Amino acid sequence: MTKVIAMFNQKGGVAKTTNTFQLGWKLARLGKRVLLVDADPQCNLTGLALGIGDYDTLFGFYDSKRNNDIFSALAPVFNMSDIEGNDIRSYETTQIIKNDNLRLLAGHVKLAEFDMQVATAITSSAGLPVLRALIGAFNKLIRGAAERMGADIVIIDMSPSISATNMCLFMGADYFIVPTSPDFYCYQAIDSLSEVFPKWSKTMSEFKNNGALPRANPKMLGVISSNYRVYTTDKNAEQKTMAAAYKKWDEKIRNIILAKLVPVLAKESMIIDEAIFRKAVNYDTPYNLANIQDVNTLIAKSQELSKPVYEIVEKEYGTGAQWSHMQKGKEVGAKIVVEEVDKVYTNMAQAILAMI
Repeated sequence: MTKVIAMFNQKGGVAKTTNTFQLGWKLARLGKRVLLVDADPQCNLTGLALGIGDYDTLFGFYDSKRNNDIFSALAPVFNMSDIEGNDIRSYETTQIIKNDNLRLLAGHVKLAEFDMQVATAITSSAGLPVLRALIGAFNKLIRGAAERMGADIVIIDMSPSISATNMCLFMGADYFIVPTSPDFYCYQAIDSLSEVFPKWSKTMSEFKNNGALPRANPKMLGVISSNYRVYTTDKNAEQKTMAAAYKKWDEKIRNIILAKLVPVLAKESMIIDEAIFRKAVNYDTPYNLANIQDVNTLIAKSQELSKPVYEIVEKEYGTGAQWSHMQKGKEVGAKIVVEEVDKVYTNMAQAILAMI
């Protein structure tokens, strides 16, 4: 049975899209059929996966065929387009070049236009049962797309907002991952999520009992910490050590996760059992899935090539000292960073497979 994983944090700039793309690609490389869903109106995942770098090209993609993006597939249900029919099964996912096991349900800049109707449906569906279809539409579309391609795993790249649409997407998932960055604003976001998730659980419980959404709440698999710098280049280290300024906030975030977020999620049955996590993740403490350092120009090269950092090779990055050279008896350069990132995503992907 397909497992749906939501990648969510209400704070922006925490590498949700990057982690969705690179984790999904790694899971596909490990032999799983993976569907990526771009549910962020910014459409960064769509651009990254398909090599689309501007709006003209993006809208050309929309016009190339109908119902190949999340908005067009759902628009008939919301009565917001002239696309014939109202069956969300009539859509196409897009094959991601260079990875046969990976497909994309593309995003659309107009997706946010559904939010007012979704919010109304959540508050009014008791009196107007017909509105329940809107609550379950996202879940029906995503799981239908997964079934059509034979996907083992779906990863949803969500927008950084506490919207009605996000609530439906999130509560329709089986699991979720919280990407973070070690700073004060992410600390605030984790504190806020400790209140948001229980509210979402309570609000959507009615729809879980009537079949619009899965009966069980999504369970947190863990947290990813990204966008920090390290002060060591020891390629034999399992996880790189953060520079002091980042480490302080990383520790604070880990502490509030364990002290506040984990107990709240446990009460709502929204977190993987600690014993299961510890068995799968033998390289870090609960509930830390991965630390992923800032890889500087490699991210730009990844975006240019529409492939993950860990698959960049020397001829694509540039030969010479920037790729690899010896420094104080150690090999350093982009090659070593690529190898480190590959190890981190491999460990994380294998751990996730073990937990789900």
